[in-house]
Formats: sequence, C-alpha cells, structure tokens
Amino acid sequence: MTALAALPTRDNWRELESSSKALPENARRSIAEHWARAAQMEHASVAAFSRFSLQLLAVGAPPSLLEDAHRAALDEIKHAELCFSLATIYAGRSVGPAPLPVDERALCGWDLVSVAVGTVEEGCVGETIAALDARTSAELAQDEAVRSVQLRIYEDESRHAELAWRFVRWAVKLGGAPVRDAVREAFERTMARFGRATPLESIHEQRLEAHGVLSGRRRHTLRAQIMHEVIRPTVAGLLA
Repeated sequence: MTALAALPTRDNWRELESSSKALPENARRSIAEHWARAAQMEHASVAAFSRFSLQLLAVGAPPSLLEDAHRAALDEIKHAELCFSLATIYAGRSVGPAPLPVDERALCGWDLVSVAVGTVEEGCVGETIAALDARTSAELAQDEAVRSVQLRIYEDESRHAELAWRFVRWAVKLGGAPVRDAVREAFERTMARFGRATPLESIHEQRLEAHGVLSGRRRHTLRAQIMHEVIRPTVAGLLA
C-alpha cells in the first residue's frame, strides 16, 4: 500500500465552506481526525492509480482500462480536496498534506499475476467497500456538506470498483489458470481479514454518524453484508 502524507497546517487543499453546527470539543476533534485520515487515504490513492496506470501499460491492457485508470486518479484528487476541506472545517484550522513519501517499494509488481492480485485487494474489495461505506454514510449524514461529499465519493468509487473487476476479468481471461488460481487465493485472503470479532459501539460513535463517521459496529456489519451479497457472488461468477 502507498504510504500516507503527513498533515502540516496549510490551506491550499480547502474547497468547502464551513457548514458544521456547534459541537462539543471532543466530538469536533474526533470528526476532524476521521476526515483528516480519510483525506490522507484519498491523497495516497492518487499515487495508487498512477502506479496502476503504469502497471496496465506493463501488462498490455486495452486503452479503455488505461483511460479509466487516469480518470480515477483525477477523481481521487478531488476526493482528497473535499476530505481535507471537511477536516479543516471540523478542526478549526487548515489541514492539508505534506509531500507524499514515495520510494521503490511503491513501484513493484509488474507481471500479470502480481498486478491482478494487487487489484483484487485494493480495487475489487477495497473500492467496493469504500463505495458502499460512502453511500451508507451519506444516508446517515445530517450535515449537508458531509452528505454531498459522500455522495460524490460513492459515485466515483463505484466506477473505480467496476474498473478493478473489469481488469481482473481481463487478466484471468488472458493469463488462464495461473492468474485464476492467484486471484482466487487473493480474494479468500482479503475476505478473511474482514471476519474479525464485532467491535463494541459507544453512544459517542453513534452521534458522530451524523457527520460522516460510521461506528465500528456499523462498519463491521456493512462489511459482512458486502462480502456475502456483493463480493462472493461476483467472485463466483468471475471464476466460474
């Protein structure tokens, strides 16, 4: 996974105007930390899709996949900007990314099997979860700025997930049994990580959902539902 940028005080990643209501300091701090972390992840995803574009070239992927990978990187720039804006609103100070740490470890895995396995983990599973998390968050949000950001992320991440599934389907068709076996193992390994014990949920967590922060219990329940209703059936069709 791509490393995350640090969070110095800077204001050139802010787009939204303040829309948050009066909140206790501890709640505001928790929400700001959530959106700052989300922003770091979205910021790192720009690099992840840039790397994916290079990997697609390395394995000879068709132009439609390359085009969508580049569009996805542009989406992630906007997601990062929006999430840093929300972090700024709730923190009461400007929040933005430092330079992103990039080294040779971020530029690895150029063969078809490695790229397909990485796409299973980060794209097919990761982007599917990100999309449906955002949709659920938008449904629960009471803050209009949060709702609009999460709806934008849901729409974009849904396309990113679809791109990942398309690539893996193409890779399996091209690479045959070795790729199919590696992909099957990658799905099982990745899905197993979501089988942990259900976390406890506090009243404090429930209250934060109005501002886009899903509680631990809700995230766990949602992931189990995604695995059962979306990922496993799609994998079965993909590898049939």
